[in-house]
Amino acid sequence: MKRVLKIAGLLLLIPVLGVVALAVMMFAGNSEIPDGRELEGFARVVKDGYVSVNVLDAGNGAVVLIDSGTDPKGKAILAELKRRGLGPDAVKAILLTHGHADHISGCHLFPKAEVMVLEADVPIAEGKERSDAPVLRFLAPTDRQVRVTRALKDGETLQLGDLSVRVFSIPGHTQGSAAYLVNGVLFLGDSADATKDGKLVTAKWPVSENLDQNRASLKALAARLKPEEVKQLVFSHTGVLSGYAPLRDFAAN
Repeated sequence: MKRVLKIAGLLLLIPVLGVVALAVMMFAGNSEIPDGRELEGFARVVKDGYVSVNVLDAGNGAVVLIDSGTDPKGKAILAELKRRGLGPDAVKAILLTHGHADHISGCHLFPKAEVMVLEADVPIAEGKERSDAPVLRFLAPTDRQVRVTRALKDGETLQLGDLSVRVFSIPGHTQGSAAYLVNGVLFLGDSADATKDGKLVTAKWPVSENLDQNRASLKALAARLKPEEVKQLVFSHTGVLSGYAPLRDFAAN
């Protein structure tokens, strides 16, 4: 009996070790999410567990979210709105960087918000299709209470209150991964990370569909932007990098 229990314990331990190894692979070497950091006077980083949401001031008491976090109760986002003296109805738009579950879980809390994502990721965000990433392709699609109200296209410019938002398609992490450039801040979602030593690196393999495509997309994005257009680079799971240089240096390699 003891032998059986030991074998059962080892079998249970294997997936736990696998999760630990995956976490190390995903987050080792990353800089930390800078909760509460102000971005060029119009946006703020809000930490929601292991991911971040960015809250953008759109003027006249309205805000725009870059992603909606991993918490279905939206505690961190709602706390940030309360800090501003605002409620859920102040959120006029949610720009999703892609459709993975840890970026869309709070969407249902803001029924007056327009929910936008690049067209290729609409079915993933709405839970109608699964991602093709190595560790996600086996998860069955589930209804995520997300209804995309507008499918975006590469090269669009959105006017959301006082904010002008340029939309860039950067496929690889998912086929509908997007970057958004707003007032000199480039929001990259999971398509890149910042390391502790200030470098920009690609998306993480276990949860990305095509790293070669991801790398090519980041290099193409660097070529589409002028250095003076980019003041800060913002990522979903790591810290913030200053200026265009980290993206330029990545593209040069």
